[in-house]
Amino acid sequence: MGFGSLISGLMLGYSLAVPPGPMNALIAAWSLRSFRHGFAVGAGAMSADFLLMVLTLALYSRLKALGAEYFTPFYTAGGAFFLYLAYKIFESRPPGRGEGGGGSPARGYLLGVFLGLINPYQVGWWLTAGLSSIAQFGVEWAAGLFTAILTWITTFPAAVRAGWELSSRATWLAIKIFSVATLLFFGVYFLIKAAGVQLPWIG
Repeated sequence: MGFGSLISGLMLGYSLAVPPGPMNALIAAWSLRSFRHGFAVGAGAMSADFLLMVLTLALYSRLKALGAEYFTPFYTAGGAFFLYLAYKIFESRPPGRGEGGGGSPARGYLLGVFLGLINPYQVGWWLTAGLSSIAQFGVEWAAGLFTAILTWITTFPAAVRAGWELSSRATWLAIKIFSVATLLFFGVYFLIKAAGVQLPWIG
């Protein structure tokens, strides 16, 4: 049971951390400044996951009674913030090698925490997959989960930095396009969800 729970936690941890989304777009953009900048954003996101896990455990009995309207504030705040981040990245210039322009790693960490706590996907993941998995697997599952997240927030910024060293201009342009497009998409998507508009391709 313990080993199986650990493996389940690893698999679910990668399901939370790896898919393209606002958080990975932000990690990629900050990784262009330095590995420490990218890792700091990822560490902030992981801290947000820990806080969400604690809240999920503490509010388990109350979460069952919450309706769909509970997510509206998260959708609104997340959508607006993602659009703001897309604008800031769009107007940014490529950093020099080793340059940490745009903010310290500490600022990146706090940004990762804040984004994680208002990210509807991250919050929604904990209220669905996270909640049910904690109830079923227990502590070993949580250890596997955070091990997976830690390896991702270490290897992903390192991969971005490797690409930056090989071709800084091409890497910067690719990351900028990826980050702006991803944040724009999720920003608009979350605002549509907040407004309650039903489109054929949006659930």
